[in-house]
Amino acid sequence: MDDPLDLNKVSFIIDNDGNKSAAIIPIDLYQQLIALKSLISNQPEPEPSADFSFKVKHVKAWGFPQGKKSKPGFTIVKGSTIALGNADSLRPSILQLRNKLVEEHVLVKLDDERLQFMRDYAFASPSAAACLVASNARSGLDAWQDHWGRSLKQRGYGQKKGS
Repeated sequence: MDDPLDLNKVSFIIDNDGNKSAAIIPIDLYQQLIALKSLISNQPEPEPSADFSFKVKHVKAWGFPQGKKSKPGFTIVKGSTIALGNADSLRPSILQLRNKLVEEHVLVKLDDERLQFMRDYAFASPSAAACLVASNARSGLDAWQDHWGRSLKQRGYGQKKGS
């Protein structure tokens, strides 16, 4: 018969319904778990990954096109950052969208210069996504590039059939 006070095994506290509600673990195992937690929490967050990225100044965003290749939408993925300032060339609709995303906590302030996406967000066009990232007017078909430096336009997005 097992010794219930064996300090080298895990024991459980069981509620009235027979469900395990807590665990009692040996101190050595506990210390190893705490050390592992510390090791993991000190690792830098991995960069988000997607098929395309766009880097300008102090911000970087990742995303992927969706929908028709001739008129794609574009999704920016969680963890991407956007610039906080606005150039005169920033369309009012993009500024309104940024304010809406902040109100909805899709974007949160990372520091004095950047906002960060807290979840993936789908845009009607790659240009709307690029304008929001850079806080100025941009062609999304030119701005978003794959891992080899090819733009959406170079990959055939935004082209009408027969072009």
